[in-house]
This record gives sequence, structure tokens and C-alpha cells, in this order.
Amino acid sequence: MTKPLYLYQGQRIKGQFVQKKLNLVLMFQVNCPGCFLYALPVFNQLYKHFKDDIGMLALSTAFEDFELNTEQNTIDLVESGTLIGHTKQALLSHGYDKLQIVSEFPISMDKKMEASQLEEVTSAICQLHPQYTILNNADQKKAYLNVKSYLQKIPEVSLTFTSNQFRGTPTFILFNDKNELLHSWFGHIKKNVVIDTINELL
Repeated sequence: MTKPLYLYQGQRIKGQFVQKKLNLVLMFQVNCPGCFLYALPVFNQLYKHFKDDIGMLALSTAFEDFELNTEQNTIDLVESGTLIGHTKQALLSHGYDKLQIVSEFPISMDKKMEASQLEEVTSAICQLHPQYTILNNADQKKAYLNVKSYLQKIPEVSLTFTSNQFRGTPTFILFNDKNELLHSWFGHIKKNVVIDTINELL
């Protein structure tokens, strides 16, 4: 059974994402060395290859280090190449003091959850787990309240990352025009694997 993709765009930082029949999103954090040493260069290459065929978007999110993974730091990154935190340390060790990629692809922020969306996000997370639907009413309610309590304890909730329960960053996300999640890859994935999967679906 195909899972839904819950995609929430916040502030647009660069360009505009146009959803097509097939779409690829890169979820990254500003304070994520692997995102910059590997994922963003790969995404840039994929964009040059597929920009006329699929929708593509880099989504800046935060599930940790909230004081660093911010909208302003994302803007500074895009506008002037400014690096921060562990990302800065990692790229300095490779001889770079600024971002070396000139991104052509659209970049947006992952939207932050508002208080009015708490029930919606709680329900979405519960429904992602197959066992939830077979629980009795009492156990479903207990699970629901546990998820809700967890969300209330997080300093801020990035909607796309949290609603889909992704494992971390970088994450590549492939989905269709019905917002059905087709594939996702966390961490270091070979570029050709993504290319082959996209070509199979085009």
C-alpha cells in the first residue's frame, strides 16, 4: 500500500517549486555536514539532469540544533554561502570557508507547526504505523496521546519532517502528483540509484 507524503512548504528562499507528475525533494538541515559534503552536490547534479522532467525542491528543515537550523541561516547560506556549526567545521577541513555550490534549484523552508495543527499531525503520525489501525480503542487512544505529548515537548515541529517520520537528514523523497510517497532514501545513497529509479517511473 502506498503511503501518503505530507508536504508542507513554508517560506520560499529561492525560486518556486512546481509540482509535476513525478517529484524529488531533498530534505536537509543547515547544520548537517553530510548534507553539504554529499547530498546537495548530488541534488544539484540531479537537477541539471531532470529539471525539465520532474519537480524538484530542496527543503530546509530542523529536528535538532534549533538555534542553528533556522530560516535566517538558510537565507544567509543561499545569499552569501555562509556556513555554520558542524557544517562549517567539516567544509573548513576540506579547505572551504563558504558554500561552493551555486544552487539552481528551488529552496524553501519546512513549515513550522502551529498550535491548531497539533491534532492533524498527531493523527498523521499514528496512521503511518500499520499496527495502530489494529489496536483496540483504548490502546489507540493511549498511542494517540503519547504521540501528542511527544509533539508538545518538542521546541518546534517541522511539519514535513515530523509528519512523515523521516529518520534524519539528508533524505531524498520521490513522490507523485497525488502526493503518494514512492521512494525515500536516507543518508548516503548512490546517485545512479536515484537516477535509475526516476527513469523507471518517467
